[in-house]
Amino acid sequence: MGALVRRVALLALVLLGPATAGGEDTWILDATSWERGKNLLPEPVLKRVQAGEYRFPVVPADPARVHDNYSEPFWAASAANEGKYDLDPATCGLREKATGKVPDFYFGYPFPTIRRDDPQAGCQIAWNFTAASLMGGGSGASFYLTGLDQKGAYRTIRTRIQATAYVGRHGGPVDNPERVVAKATSLALEPPDVEGVSTLTIRHLDWDKPDDMWAFVPQTRRARHISAASRSEPVGGMDIFADDINCYAGKVETYRWRLVGETQILAPVIAQPYALPQRQVSPTRWAIDTPALPARFEDKSGPGVPWLITAGLVFVPRPAWIVEGVSTDPYYNFGKVIMYFDREMYRIYWKVVTNRAGEYFYNAMCGYTFAETADRTLSAVLPSVVVGVNDKTNRAAIGGRPRDQFIEQAFDPAEFTLKAITRIAD
Repeated sequence: MGALVRRVALLALVLLGPATAGGEDTWILDATSWERGKNLLPEPVLKRVQAGEYRFPVVPADPARVHDNYSEPFWAASAANEGKYDLDPATCGLREKATGKVPDFYFGYPFPTIRRDDPQAGCQIAWNFTAASLMGGGSGASFYLTGLDQKGAYRTIRTRIQATAYVGRHGGPVDNPERVVAKATSLALEPPDVEGVSTLTIRHLDWDKPDDMWAFVPQTRRARHISAASRSEPVGGMDIFADDINCYAGKVETYRWRLVGETQILAPVIAQPYALPQRQVSPTRWAIDTPALPARFEDKSGPGVPWLITAGLVFVPRPAWIVEGVSTDPYYNFGKVIMYFDREMYRIYWKVVTNRAGEYFYNAMCGYTFAETADRTLSAVLPSVVVGVNDKTNRAAIGGRPRDQFIEQAFDPAEFTLKAITRIAD
């Protein structure tokens, strides 16, 4: 009965968005009101709104309540970090001022104050984004990747992903003999042609040590070491990239970052502007009940392109940094990437991508679930949906839309090894 009550309450929050925003009115950004979105969306996205292809429910939010989406310990640690860190000028690597070395552990924003005129502001913003990503400690979910053209879906892949962080997490340092930031695995579950394909990613603390990535293919019975630049290659022949998780999945040190402006942006958030409850299901695990995120190709509701998310997602006006990123890897397929970061929560909500010839071709929308325990001692922000759109081909892909997201504070380290990714494919 309790679970049913929670689900009904969550549905009410989705349907009654204005009530969650302190009584302020919601409004719909669509072809009839597109001019109101001129300063709230990247230009390629606004063009589709004007054309009647996109329709977004805009929900105002109380800034103080949005601030409370992150835990009290996270904000306290962020304040205590003031002046504690700087950056290695050659790599953009995070550095302790006292030692001049890579910190073995950090928690909270390394740079709680960003100054617009600081030449290193772009890199500082990227590090704050990383810190927010790591705070939950570990997470997992079943994700879906669906490729779409104007006729609808042409391919869907179901995969299971897990990640565990060794730094940036609530609760303080954990044993970290390999000196890593985080580890992650993915396993393709269907369709049959990709079933059992799995990956392992290990991110190292050292500034100049690139991510180690392996891919296991059951047909060959071997794990192959692959380049981190493969994140910029299409996944499964669809118009979406591994680097679209959180709108940026790479190592901070492999980009050159530059703050280029400030704006207001519409932030896509799951269900409501405020944190969803974390439901404890074991001593170390919390589940998060999230609504479905249907797309128009599925429910046929109203006008729009097939990849338009039609329910479960609200758009919240938020102050944003505009940051330009360029990869230092010559094999990386993207050129300049413009990203829109929340100035307080440090999530990337939108990115606009050029190819290496400098031609615009792609944009991505990244929606998140904020989650927190009732006593505000543990919080996390989890990637929940990515909509990638290739404006050159007029195709798109939707990634994410999990219904089984969870936070895990004590994964077994054996789950993040080469042996594990070959075993789980048996």
